[in-house]
Amino acid sequence: MKFLSDLQHRFGCTVTEIRVMVFLTLTLLTGVGIKWLRSAEGASGAIRPVFDYSQSDSEFVARSRTVFADTTGDDGRLSRRTHPQKPRVPPGGIDINSASREQLTILPGIGDAYAERIILHRDANGPFRSVDALEEVRGIGPKTLAKIRPFVRVGPH
Repeated sequence: MKFLSDLQHRFGCTVTEIRVMVFLTLTLLTGVGIKWLRSAEGASGAIRPVFDYSQSDSEFVARSRTVFADTTGDDGRLSRRTHPQKPRVPPGGIDINSASREQLTILPGIGDAYAERIILHRDANGPFRSVDALEEVRGIGPKTLAKIRPFVRVGPH
């Protein structure tokens, strides 16, 4: 322990700091020794196993292509679009008084739940008299209405 005490006075460190430095030095020397022994084994002609990952890599690539088949381009690279694009709204818009659930889900911001609410509201309260009446449907507020307004119309009652 005199060695640790001498180091402590020479470097001005606490006992704990000296112990940590000694531990790290011993760990470093152990690692260097192990590396030297392994390189000596290799020089003596010992055969090291060689791992061939090409089979598992090609299997990974094949599985990835099947999983991401709808998001890859012709060149096999992933495209930015990860979700299928919604169909476009037909010219003239969608008549909210006669539209089916599938037609309503084409609208921006309208999914299955909102389409179902629109249909239920229409069945319970009769046909919509104006596009603004969509605000009476639970969950459709001014922002959603502003997004879908250019794509909807009210047909004959």
